[in-house]
Amino acid sequence: MVKAVVPSLRVDVLGARAFGVSRAYFARGVAAGNVLVGGEPAGKAAAVEPGQEVEAIGLGSFVLVSVDGATRKDNLKVTLEVRRDVR
Repeated sequence: MVKAVVPSLRVDVLGARAFGVSRAYFARGVAAGNVLVGGEPAGKAAAVEPGQEVEAIGLGSFVLVSVDGATRKDNLKVTLEVRRDVR
C-alpha cells in the first residue's frame, strides 16, 4: 500500500505518485493510449474513483483504495494499492 498526498484524483497525478515517475511522463502515456481506467482508455483529464483499477502498460497497475481525508491546504490523502510489472 502506498499512502500519498495529491492535489486531485486525476489519473496523471495518481499514476505519477503510484509509480514514482513525473506527471509529464505519465501524461504522455495517457495521451498515447497506454493507460486504462476500468479497462477503457483514459482521457486527458480522467478522474479515478475509489475502487477503480488503473492499468499503465509497461509500468503495472494500481487501485485507488481510499480517499482518507484532506490536508489544511485542501490536498487529498489517498491510499493506493500498486502492482508493478516485473520484467
